[in-house]
Formats: sequence, structure tokens, C-alpha cells
Amino acid sequence: DLSTIPVICYQQFQGCLVVLLAVDAGKAAFGWDVFNQDTLYKAHKKRIKKLQPDIESYEAAKANDKDFFRDANSLSYGGAGYQPPTEKVEAMVEDLLDAAERRNKFSRRRPEVFEADVDYINDRNKHFNKKIDRAFGDYTKVIKENLERGTAL
Repeated sequence: DLSTIPVICYQQFQGCLVVLLAVDAGKAAFGWDVFNQDTLYKAHKKRIKKLQPDIESYEAAKANDKDFFRDANSLSYGGAGYQPPTEKVEAMVEDLLDAAERRNKFSRRRPEVFEADVDYINDRNKHFNKKIDRAFGDYTKVIKENLERGTAL
């Protein structure tokens, strides 16, 4: 039947579109894409997935406190205010410690090149010398060679 062909094609198109969107959503960010707003928002959503808000206690606190939404003219500034339950605070602390632990796993030791010339006294000086060499390396190459040979003026 020719009348059902457009419907079948449209359904197949929708299925392909869903698959493509799922593949795109699961793709890891690369290069400068790590810092764009969509990637940062996806990371935020992933982090807060575990931290579910307690709507019932929020609504109860809002109903009990007439100054729940204070303005600049409110005289109840600095009061006790809303105190979250200790379980929620502990869950948040645990999540922050987890995030710090995951961050520490990403540091890696950079390999040392043993054949390279040693022109530094510590790690900070090594990085400084690299920066200087990038900026002025072309201009100081001859002077450096003369110093190494011992024929400098």
C-alpha cells in the first residue's frame, strides 16, 4: 500500500534521529569543547543527579516562616534561618570529597627526558626556563652555543 510508505519512512527517520542524539549525548568532550557552556551544564547535571532536594521539608519551612523570602528591609536578617538536615550536609560533604578524590586521580607524572640539557635548579626554574626559551630561544641560540663551547666573550 503506497499510503503507508511515508509513515514508515518517517518512523524510521525518527528512530535514526533518536540513535544519533543518544550517540552525540554520550560523546566525551574534546579539546576546547571541554569549556563550552553545554559541556559544563552536562557536567553540572551529572554531579547533582545524586543530590536530590527534599521538597517536603522545603515547603514546610516556607509555610512556617513568614520571612522565608526576606527583602532588604527585613529586620530578621542574620537569624538562624533554614538549617538543612545533617544527613543532607553529610551527603554533600561526601560528594565533595569524592569529587576531590576523582580530581586527584587525573594527575600524572610527566616523563623525564634524560638526554635533555639540564639548565635549571628546581622544577619551578625549569618551567620558567621553558617559557623564556619559547620567547627568546631564537635570539639566544648563538650565545648559548658559545657558552657551552667556552668561546664566549
